[in-house]
Amino acid sequence: MKKMSLLAVLTLLALTVGTFGFAGADPAQPQGPTTVPVRPSNPLSFVNPGEPFTTVGRNVNITRKAGAQSETTIAVDPTNPNHVLAASNDLAATATIYESTDAGRTWVDAGLGLGSTFCYDPWLDFNAAGDAFFAYECSDQRIAYRQVGQVSWTKTRLSNAGSFPDRDMVVVDTGSGSPFFNSVYIGYDDAGANNAAYLLYSRDGFGNWVRTPKINDTSSTIGVNAAVASDGTVYAVWEDFNGRKIWADRSTDGGLTWSTDHVVTNYRLNTGQFFISIPPQPDRGIVPMAFSDVAPAGTAFAGRLYVTYTDKDPTTADTNVYVRYSTDGGATWSGETMVNDDTVHAYQFHPAISVAPNGTVGVSFYDTRDDQPLNHKTNQYSSFSTDGGVTWSANTKVTTGQSDESGAGDPNDYGDYQGLDAAPTSFFFQVWTDSRQPGTRNEDMVAARWRP
Repeated sequence: MKKMSLLAVLTLLALTVGTFGFAGADPAQPQGPTTVPVRPSNPLSFVNPGEPFTTVGRNVNITRKAGAQSETTIAVDPTNPNHVLAASNDLAATATIYESTDAGRTWVDAGLGLGSTFCYDPWLDFNAAGDAFFAYECSDQRIAYRQVGQVSWTKTRLSNAGSFPDRDMVVVDTGSGSPFFNSVYIGYDDAGANNAAYLLYSRDGFGNWVRTPKINDTSSTIGVNAAVASDGTVYAVWEDFNGRKIWADRSTDGGLTWSTDHVVTNYRLNTGQFFISIPPQPDRGIVPMAFSDVAPAGTAFAGRLYVTYTDKDPTTADTNVYVRYSTDGGATWSGETMVNDDTVHAYQFHPAISVAPNGTVGVSFYDTRDDQPLNHKTNQYSSFSTDGGVTWSANTKVTTGQSDESGAGDPNDYGDYQGLDAAPTSFFFQVWTDSRQPGTRNEDMVAARWRP
């Protein structure tokens, strides 16, 4: 691993001020850059606007709270498309899970109950039986699960995750023909060990967690995103911020051993500065991490690995959302395809991706095309592909009101990601950070569903 430059050290010091020492936090300090949200020791005094905005169309306000909710995730129960879980960071409190049993029309607190411990980086998934899994961090790595029929969540701190796990996610092997069926994988980097890439795995998600060998061969990492093919092959993709690349690797034995890293793409963005300031997200900046999914068995492009990411436009300063795919297990990759179809050089960022059971690929993202020339306000847009990621549909605006994180307010802006998941009926459920309340610094987690 390369030593950190003086600039990287100074950047780290600036980014981590005020982010450690919360109740329940591990005192370990990271050696490399992290995406831990900045939470002031005295949280901002947010304006409570009273009643939330009126739901318009298919936009549903999930959290309906004062304060800042960002970095959103969503998962649809494969046994029941009406059963949906969503979660977000809450900088005035802690990560919280919400639950809907009527296809996202109404939501209630799902009873995770983290108390006063400040936890963040939420991510959700279900197994094939409908058991729910929630990965999160509290300056350490944790996992919670709730089996079908249970009311409460079982929460576990994973002490073998390393000294400072960061930017985690969770994915479950739901392939009925997989030799590792029901295995649960948590992807993350260890910022206390030069941002090394790891997965943790459990063959049922309920215990006996094992850490894989270090996955990355040479690069520094952030955003280790895992995806599982129907045959049990596990993929890991990550951003190499120092090397300005996205890499991918795979394991065919359930995470025990790993192959050779392959380059997915070379960034035009200067990822060496880690957080990259753009007009709609100027305070925190974006980390243009990769997100991935695999086409399921029985579809036209079964086994195809898709990766989406943010990068600079080849000729202008704005950013776009791109997709590449691999048909040979991540060894070689298609050319990049731009998903956004605007013609005004707007900023698109924080893409999420999910593949439906019928093979349709959905992508969602924040977009400033409706706020020209300032590029401050965003809407959520989506697009889909039915030909294996070769071509993409005309973009659809999902939000019914714009958000603005470009001014004073939550220093984390929209955070580092937003969520998308495909239902067994091939609907897509989308969830994002929404601050359309005028004249306030209030942010809510808002969701909508759409069908191609």
